[in-house]
Amino acid sequence: MKIINKIFCATAILLLLPAIQIRTAPGPQVAPDLLNHLWSASWIACPGAPEHEFGVYLFRKDFSLDAVPEHFVVHASADNRYQLYVNGVRVLEGPAKGDLFHWRFETLDIASYLHPGSNAIAAIVWNFAEAAPMAQMTYETGLVLAGDGAAALVNTNRSWKVLRSRAFEMIAIGGQTSHAYTVVGPGERIDASLYPWGWQRTDFDDSAWQPANKLVRAGPRGMQDTPSRWMLVPRNIPLMQQSVQRLKQVRRYSGPSGFQPTDAFLDGHSPLSIPANSHATLLLDQAFETTAYPELITSGGRGAVITLTYAEALFDSHHQKGNRNQIEGKHILGYTDQFLSDGGQHRVFQPLWWRAYRYIKLDVMTGAEPLTLDDFYGEFTAYPFTQRARFESDDPSLEKIMRVGWRTARLCAHETYMDCPYYEQLQYVGDTRIQALISLYMTGDDRLVKNAIECINASRTSEGLTQSRFPSRLPQYIPPFSLYWIGMMHDLWWYRGDA
Repeated sequence: MKIINKIFCATAILLLLPAIQIRTAPGPQVAPDLLNHLWSASWIACPGAPEHEFGVYLFRKDFSLDAVPEHFVVHASADNRYQLYVNGVRVLEGPAKGDLFHWRFETLDIASYLHPGSNAIAAIVWNFAEAAPMAQMTYETGLVLAGDGAAALVNTNRSWKVLRSRAFEMIAIGGQTSHAYTVVGPGERIDASLYPWGWQRTDFDDSAWQPANKLVRAGPRGMQDTPSRWMLVPRNIPLMQQSVQRLKQVRRYSGPSGFQPTDAFLDGHSPLSIPANSHATLLLDQAFETTAYPELITSGGRGAVITLTYAEALFDSHHQKGNRNQIEGKHILGYTDQFLSDGGQHRVFQPLWWRAYRYIKLDVMTGAEPLTLDDFYGEFTAYPFTQRARFESDDPSLEKIMRVGWRTARLCAHETYMDCPYYEQLQYVGDTRIQALISLYMTGDDRLVKNAIECINASRTSEGLTQSRFPSRLPQYIPPFSLYWIGMMHDLWWYRGDA
């Protein structure tokens, strides 16, 4: 009874949280004309590139400024996804997930990244086509960027240059996760010898690149008879959190004679050398589940093949996970990325999409040159929730349950809520209602909750049912979930006073 009383008291503390109003620093305002009229910028694409097939495209534009203005506001979007760079620095990624009738665009003031004289703005855009995540909607490959006022000089049009990158290939998930429904998109193979290193910077020579092909002028959802295939609406959630996250431990390894990696490599203090014509493997442990962009930095090793395999837990001979801390007698199964070294110095490899993992197997096959692994770490990413509730109990096991539960809730919240970051990454209403309540109690932040309600509403069919999950390229229906969605609206009204 004592523990029950303690739990009740802790719950009472949490119940106070929804009254908190989250206030964030105001971002750039979206001009009303952008929401009601055709944009001055156009959607652009690579000439001759297939509209609906896999492809990775590099776009860039050089421009000059006499002086850096106080503000330089741009609005960007792409199909399927993009990362935006200013003078070599990645400043933005998106678009936040939506559907063709609610296609999100991001708004950012990039003035602080500019300088007098030559500047470069660049974007990498990719289309995973039939292998795209199930939660990824698409029409065709394209990029759009529009600037306010004087920033209109960077509007997307034929003044932009483009190159279809041949460095990227997809790795089908296939049998590695055939034991479970897996629809998170493909793995990636990146060939460093085909990658135009430094393409995001001002000093890059793009004279061999093509002028971009202009598709159609961009238009907002609020405009009548927009010619655009994508009905643009502003992003309604903050940018995702991103922070360096170090792997914790080398759990086992194999390699040539004398090969003995230490945890100092994972701390970033001790580069790891692998001799020529050898094979080495490391099983690395994050110590907990995470969602992150793995980032590997290498030097030398022309012809080396580096394969990363990601897993939540290892499997025994009966294909059971069991205790996730235990690795004895177990092997790793999971989707993979692969990097092919060109021998350059301090090459940075990072997949285009984040991965979910606790364990990573790092497998290296070197050729005629030795390879140095300069560093390897993760860049954690998730919705930027801030925990504002607290839990108190004299039973330490309950505090552990609370900690694990909150981590799980964080990993299942990105640009949408998701049922499972490793296997599906889909926003199911039944899961989402529970996740939304956790968010409200723990943080008082209702922006992702409202986004979920709007997304599910956008899935409504002519019969009146909402889909069971959305966004989703494949429609799916679980009729009671439409009632749960009504419950979500009631929750928002009950806990936030939003009618």
